[in-house]
Order: sequence, then C-alpha cells, then structure tokens
Amino acid sequence: MILLSVAIGLGLVAAVVLAHAELAVLSPVPDPALRVLMYHRVDAAPDRSTVTPEQLERQIRWLRARGYTLVRLQDVVRHATGGIPLPGRPVLLTFDDGTADAHDVLLPVLRRLDAPAAVFVIPGFAGASRAYDGAVRRFASAAELRTLAAGGVEVGLHTFEHLDLSACSADEAAADVARCTRWLADGGVPFQPALAFPFGAYPRKDPARLAAFLAAVRGAGITVAFRIGNRVNALPLRSPLEVQRTEVRGDEPFWAFAWKVRRGRRKGFA
Repeated sequence: MILLSVAIGLGLVAAVVLAHAELAVLSPVPDPALRVLMYHRVDAAPDRSTVTPEQLERQIRWLRARGYTLVRLQDVVRHATGGIPLPGRPVLLTFDDGTADAHDVLLPVLRRLDAPAAVFVIPGFAGASRAYDGAVRRFASAAELRTLAAGGVEVGLHTFEHLDLSACSADEAAADVARCTRWLADGGVPFQPALAFPFGAYPRKDPARLAAFLAAVRGAGITVAFRIGNRVNALPLRSPLEVQRTEVRGDEPFWAFAWKVRRGRRKGFA
C-alpha cells in the first residue's frame, strides 16, 4: 500500500483520502463491460450539464484512439432481448432532455465524426421554450426530432414531463410510458424501447415496489432502462432495466473524463 504509507506521514485526513484513492485504482473493473456516458447539452459555454462541441469531439476521438467502440442504442436493445454480443469495449453515448441543441449543435458534430448517439426526449416539452435547469431552454420539436432520427441519432424516452419515477406507482409509470410512445408514434418520430429515468430516480430501495415497477415498465414495452450509478456495467447485462450511466460534466478537466470512462465513479477524487 504505497499511497497509504505516504499518506500516514501527512496526517490522518490525507491517509484516509489517499487510501480511498488507492482502493479505487486497485479495485477490479468488469471485463467485458458496457460503458454508458450521460450527457445533457452541447453548447459554447461549458458547465456541469453542458459540454462544448470541442470537448465532445476530443472525447469521441480519445475513445476511438483507445480502442473503445461507439455502439448504437439499438445494439444494446438487441443485446438485452436476444443476447446478441456487443463489440469489444462498447461505449454508448446518451444525451438527456432533447433540448434544441441536440438538433442545432450535437447533430452536426456527430455527423462530422460519423458517431452514433441516443437522445432521451421529454415529449411534453417538445417544441416549447420553458424554464429548465436554471435557464429558459427551447426543446426540439417533433420535426427536429425526426431530423435527428434521420441523421442517425436514436430517440428514447425520458418520461412525458420529466417525471420523478420514484414517486410513481407502477401503473402511473406504465401509463407515462404509453403516453410517450403514443406521442412519438403520432409525430412520426422513430424511437427505441428505451427509457432513461429522470434524476436517475426509481423505487429501487423497496424490493416489492421495485419488482412491480420493473414489471410495469417492461409490460409497457420498455426493453432497456437507464439509471445513473456512475459505474461500468458487466456483460452480459444482468438487469437491462437498471443499466448504469456515468455523468460527463463540462466543468471537469479531461483527465476526469478519462478516469470515469476507465473506472466509473472517481472514488477519492469526487
């Protein structure tokens, strides 16, 4: 325990921090594994929920240079339903909310790099401008979502009005999924049977509620669902309705992104 030996000489607090960091470095990472990266917006001014086009391009190029394979949401769905293997070192890029930057900024970056990604949309907000996450934001319209889908960006569900699913009954969750899929179908927007839980929230701490919730979501047609968790997912997926995603932040240095991709949560550095 080299880091721990050094830390002891620096004091108890340093010892605890560095020991925690050493455990993170030495702890095993699942192999094979699926990494799912969670973004929100792409724009010129980076913050916790926003990366710049330049940051995103650097990250995608870094992933490919390190031998990671960018996969489609459809690939993950097929793996979950039919056991079709994913390629080596798979990474899925996901973007929450479906704000207009997905159409205006993200799509051109992905086209230029020939990179797949998925956007989880909030149908009840589509085409509207509203106060959201600290600012007034415009959400992509049905026409813009169709353009995204035609451009290779897959669409998934993020509940109809950004609902906290941990506070919902199983029946309410199923009804919300049905409302989303009906809106997308009526709007001619192709979509995958995939759901990203807003806030990463769902009733996971109550075994009985969790079982009923997952059964209801599955019965409503959802094949793959995503929480947060900030961890790497061992393959084959053991619980396709609880796939963990890792948050990507625009206000962190590049080394933090690289660490998260390799190991998930940055224990000892968060």
